[in-house]
Amino acid sequence: MSSFALAWRNLVRQKRRSFLMIAVVTFGFAAFALAGGFIAQSFEGLREGTIKSVGDLQIVDRRAVGKAEEATLEYGLPDARRARALAGADPDVAAVLPRIDFVGLMTTGAKSVPFLGVGVDPGPEAAATLVPELIVSGKYLSGDGGDGVVLGTGLAAALNVKPGDRVTMMATTPDGSLNALDGIVTGLADVRIKELNDRYVAAGVGLVSRLLQSGDTVSKLVVFLKPGANEDRAAERLAKAMAAGGYPIVVRHWRELATFYEQVKLLYIGIFGFVGAVLVVIVILSAAIVMTMAVTERTREIGTLRAIGTRPSGIRTMFLAEGVVIALAGCVAGTVLALVVRAALNASGIMLPPPPGATHGMPINVKLYPLAYGAGILAMVLTMAIASYFPARRAARLPIVEALAHV
Repeated sequence: MSSFALAWRNLVRQKRRSFLMIAVVTFGFAAFALAGGFIAQSFEGLREGTIKSVGDLQIVDRRAVGKAEEATLEYGLPDARRARALAGADPDVAAVLPRIDFVGLMTTGAKSVPFLGVGVDPGPEAAATLVPELIVSGKYLSGDGGDGVVLGTGLAAALNVKPGDRVTMMATTPDGSLNALDGIVTGLADVRIKELNDRYVAAGVGLVSRLLQSGDTVSKLVVFLKPGANEDRAAERLAKAMAAGGYPIVVRHWRELATFYEQVKLLYIGIFGFVGAVLVVIVILSAAIVMTMAVTERTREIGTLRAIGTRPSGIRTMFLAEGVVIALAGCVAGTVLALVVRAALNASGIMLPPPPGATHGMPINVKLYPLAYGAGILAMVLTMAIASYFPARRAARLPIVEALAHV
């Protein structure tokens, strides 16, 4: 009879103790798998949201890297239409969006508030990003944008304006002069980062170019790639194509621009690692206690096995096999429990609170993440093997006569 078959019979014989230990492994595994799925979903959502905001890649003049918003047009990309056509010719590029970053002062005559503005091409911007989904009043820019502007709800509240009202934007041109233009508020956007929501302004590149007197120069080109495209290869091809076209540029990846993403990722990894370590310690301690009790209760049985010729290694193997069987049974039950809880949570519609700096929460969504389940199985098996080893070693070292005389 194999060690695992014998281990299973021993576990069936000790139903209450086996059930207790399997329950510990079940809940530990389910917690591990659910936490992994939740964090994987959070990473995926954060990644997609970040890319929708900053693009997969950004093309900027190498001299503009590290400069403040008000200085970017001094080192902008001239002849933006030609630059956009060069970038759009790459086979992996889905969209190329021109953007102009600028700062200024917005006034209604009665009140003035500083703003952070972005000039966009409304049609492609609406198709490639999530900005139109943030509109809570009025509508997003259409056509070339005309004289329309979209304000963050915080900025609109500070100015006490609504869709249809006129505002005046004042900004400094690249040569240092002050210029002003009137705009019409077409919509209000509830931007999810509060500090940006209180300063956010979007307008068509045509209106912004007239305000800044910048001609066909833009701050950067935001590039969105087709699904499955290799970012590194696309970035390399774009750099060569733009350099051949006479543009001294740098192609920046979204990870370079999204420091918040990396910070949140490290935070989640740290939390998950801590929770996982706590679960492993709890399972090890619980299993060690139960296995020690099993050795104590079965001392005479161990002595009998030794007396009929079972080697110490066989005793060790038997108890280690029991630990592994408990781990596997607990993982199977934990998988079922995790899938049931996952389905219930995803269907519950529970809203998570907004993360720091954000204005909106999101519905809880636990992803089915196979790697978390695989890692959970490995962790539980190793944990039970470690927890079983020391009681098993003690059982194997018991003298035969002492074991048989144990009461």
